[in-house]
Amino acid sequence: NGYVTHIGNEHFAWFQSTRSKSRINFLELLRAGHGDYQINEDALAYMKTQGLPHVFLDALRQHGSASFADQCEWQHHLDGLGMNTPRYRNLATEGALLGSLKRHGVAPDLAIISDDAGQFNVMIHGLCWVHAERLVHKLLPLNDQHREDIARVRGEIWS
Repeated sequence: NGYVTHIGNEHFAWFQSTRSKSRINFLELLRAGHGDYQINEDALAYMKTQGLPHVFLDALRQHGSASFADQCEWQHHLDGLGMNTPRYRNLATEGALLGSLKRHGVAPDLAIISDDAGQFNVMIHGLCWVHAERLVHKLLPLNDQHREDIARVRGEIWS
């Protein structure tokens, strides 16, 4: 019992089963085996955008470009900062994982196309066309013209 994440494009497919479908889990999978956590400008920018309190941003910024070898070292660092709120720890961890991705060469403009689940809303995020069509399919036409318009748009999506 768990969740399967698929990462791929027209050239390859990769699948991983895990017990979580969180954003942290997704970012860990994107690291492709790297176990580090990185504080850099990308990490700090993400944390700021997500609303991490300035007291923690400033504390993390003081370390400049800090690297933590593994989850244990990272969690110990958060403990040392007095970051006890689960939400803040998650935001900081997400940022540090994005920092790690940047460090290992993942392009910051990587496009993530998904079913619109929140855990995938990182970097540049878009809705997969199959899932976008589902929203058009749910529209309720008020008249014949609306029915024709919806049918035309659905046809354009599928073609």
